[in-house]
Amino acid sequence: MDSLDLDQVMDEIIPRGENRPPAPNYPARQRPRPPDDAMAALDLVSQAAAAIKELEKQSAQAVARAHTAANSVREKLERAEERGDRAEAALRKSEADAAELSAALVQTRNDVETLQSLVAATQAELAAMEQRALVAEKRAGEADAAVQRIVDAIRTQLPVKVAEQAKPAA
Repeated sequence: MDSLDLDQVMDEIIPRGENRPPAPNYPARQRPRPPDDAMAALDLVSQAAAAIKELEKQSAQAVARAHTAANSVREKLERAEERGDRAEAALRKSEADAAELSAALVQTRNDVETLQSLVAATQAELAAMEQRALVAEKRAGEADAAVQRIVDAIRTQLPVKVAEQAKPAA
């Protein structure tokens, strides 16, 4: 804001010293009478009133500029607060999403562990079934061999017995 220097304003209103304008050069018969004290006082009051009006005008302009600046700052502050509110809402949403993802991750880990346990149990059961199948194949081979031995024995023993039974009848 512009600051006024009272001495400067007074020098403009009432020139003194070097700033004093040169005295008018009137011809002798047009030269006015020297002003009396009342006229000088009125002139001084008039100049002071003009200076006061100018100061009031400058003050009004300064106040208007201050109001404009204050309104601008208020609008910027409101926009900043709105951005802050939006940022806080986004942060809360992000935190909620992160918590949800974290819970989903924990659930997924638990599911993976459960599936790994199930796969391990299934693999163990499969290995046991394979072992039982091998044992069953071995038993089946042994049973086949035993049946074959029985069949062979029957074949070798049956013709002899049939022949023995057929002889007494003849």
